[in-house]
Amino acid sequence: MAEPDAANMPDGRDLLRTMGWEPLPFSCLGLARRTGDVKGDNIWAWIILVPWTSEGKPWIDGTDIVPASTKSESDERADVFTKMRGILDDRYGEAVGNRAVDDFLAEILDEN
Repeated sequence: MAEPDAANMPDGRDLLRTMGWEPLPFSCLGLARRTGDVKGDNIWAWIILVPWTSEGKPWIDGTDIVPASTKSESDERADVFTKMRGILDDRYGEAVGNRAVDDFLAEILDEN
């Protein structure tokens, strides 16, 4: 059996781009999909890729039920992404912010 030509093998990045991943804070990517409805309420599944985490799994995922309303699907998606950004801020905001301040202070002290 012939070996696959590594130069012509897709690495998956082009496929990820076509799936609708959106950039999020802290170098993360997010994806949200409306997966169905229950009694008029919309069900959204979402995932955040956290490529630099050391906490075990490199993702955060969840499901939200959005109560029936007159919002469009794009407005509901925006609400889900707002929640995802909030989760990242709550989880990493202070640590990343403190690290940025420490790095900035170290850079200033090194210049003197």
